Amino acid sequence: ITELAKAGVSTADILDGGLNGALSLAAAGELEVASAAEIAATALTVFGLKGNQVEHVADLPAAGAGKAQGSVEDMGQALNQTGLVAAQMGLSVEDTTGALALFASNGLLGSDAGTSFKTMLQRLNPQSEEAAKLMTELGLSAYDSGGNFIGLQAYAGRLQTALAGMSEEQRNATMNTLFGSDAVRAANVLYKKAASGIGDWIGKVNDAGYAAEQAAILQDNLKGDL
Repeated sequence: ITELAKAGVSTADILDGGLNGALSLAAAGELEVASAAEIAATALTVFGLKGNQVEHVADLPAAGAGKAQGSVEDMGQALNQTGLVAAQMGLSVEDTTGALALFASNGLLGSDAGTSFKTMLQRLNPQSEEAAKLMTELGLSAYDSGGNFIGLQAYAGRLQTALAGMSEEQRNATMNTLFGSDAVRAANVLYKKAASGIGDWIGKVNDAGYAAEQAAILQDNLKGDL
């Protein structure tokens, strides 16, 4: 309750589902209740969501951890690292969590995944003249005519199209120039899985009631009874 209140969640919203969402996330992820509440509260704050969405926000990392590799705590660490930059790019909490689940399913977990994803998003604005020239040649602008980010799915598809037909050596050199040694890990996952992979995982994490369902399953035993 304290962690939710500190994030600006009203008393009414805490009592009308917010606390249940945090408790479900804690049970589903087998972590401390305050830690689960902090994960949900941080997501609310970063993505500008209302307090009555705590239960929905709890479902996202629970589903990501339950369907990909890693834990709810890993998902929370990843969100902490990349959330602010993702929100600044206009990504929703569903898009961001879906991408992190995709990375987790490919072995990129926790704060490491969040840092790589954050750096990749920042690199969509070229960091050098060489990268800017290469982006122009490949038609890899991440923004539309209005200066808005085209979205992860669209960009992943554009990335795969631009790099198609290259040799492995050419592709690796291109990716390193565009994204650098850290962000290239997240970028490689996007390239390999393309738009369909991102869309698939966004759908998987956007699973209403998942945290409560998992919590009920995990507590249906002697330990849960106690």
